[in-house]
Amino acid sequence: MSGEFTIEYVELPNGRMPAREFVDSLDDKTSARIDAFIERLRVYGNRMQGSKFAKKLTDDIFELRVKQFDRIFRILFFYQPGMLIVITSGFQKKTQETPPAEITRAEQLRKLWMKYRNRYTGSQKERAAILKELGL
Repeated sequence: MSGEFTIEYVELPNGRMPAREFVDSLDDKTSARIDAFIERLRVYGNRMQGSKFAKKLTDDIFELRVKQFDRIFRILFFYQPGMLIVITSGFQKKTQETPPAEITRAEQLRKLWMKYRNRYTGSQKERAAILKELGL
């Protein structure tokens, strides 16, 4: 093993990836900067903890901090055994505290990933029911 982590994004039953969509919705320079930080996270993983770039928010959820000029972005993620980092979501930070709703959303996405590991079976109706059950 190379000592580097694998990065995976939470995928919803409808095929959408909230974190990837967030990054891709930003301007090219900002999305490139966030992708560079995600790459750094892939290489250094939990060795980034305690730095100004990565912080533990809850027992399971961590944030990657990215500053681009006067804007601050957060990418939320969690670790899994086997050198895996799963990215749940992202947002632009507008206040000092990380909004509780963003943490709750990341925890819901983690729960979804833990149950299905991005492998969904069943009909579109069953997949829609999964999203509704989690409030996503």
